[in-house]
Amino acid sequence: MTEETSPRLSRRTLLRSGLAGFGLVVLAGTGIGLQGTKLAPAPRRTLRVLTLAEYSIVAAIAARVCPSPRPGVPGATALDIASKVDESLVRLPADIQNGMKTGLHIFESGLTGALFGERVRPFTTLSAADQDAALLAFRDSRVAIRRTLFKALTGLSAALYYAEPAVWPSVGYPGPPDPNALRAAYADQLVDFDALLAQDGTAR
Repeated sequence: MTEETSPRLSRRTLLRSGLAGFGLVVLAGTGIGLQGTKLAPAPRRTLRVLTLAEYSIVAAIAARVCPSPRPGVPGATALDIASKVDESLVRLPADIQNGMKTGLHIFESGLTGALFGERVRPFTTLSAADQDAALLAFRDSRVAIRRTLFKALTGLSAALYYAEPAVWPSVGYPGPPDPNALRAAYADQLVDFDALLAQDGTAR
């Protein structure tokens, strides 16, 4: 995950944002923002950071951001990208984890959509077309923190999706080069550090 594709949220950042003035961060933190979430089937792997409701929100977002591009190429749902998001969050500080979780609650909440005159239902219960509209509303919002939420929640899913070998043929990526082949191709440009160290010792 990079800062450019998926900004790191923290709960502190959200509390300082304009959304705090609407009470959204507090409401999301108490679970009000998650009322009515359409739960996805529980993943095979045990969730370590996300709750099942939060996992379901990630799964819904990832499914719209990374659908199957064509027959034979799996989409985010088939690859269970939501589980991979959960795994990636394990390595992050608790404040970042909580920021991502709160951001998911805000994104899901029908209250968020209602305050901006966009929708009144949770994101996970919307049709595919309405989910796309909700995503675009966050992406194009005049409110900076909404754009940040869009980048963080969609960027992480997209990064993990395109890191999957099953997706590489669809984008023309042959996969990482073989280290032995690289060494053979650039043999005349490689530096023998052992020889250099030996020479250095002789010079002394």
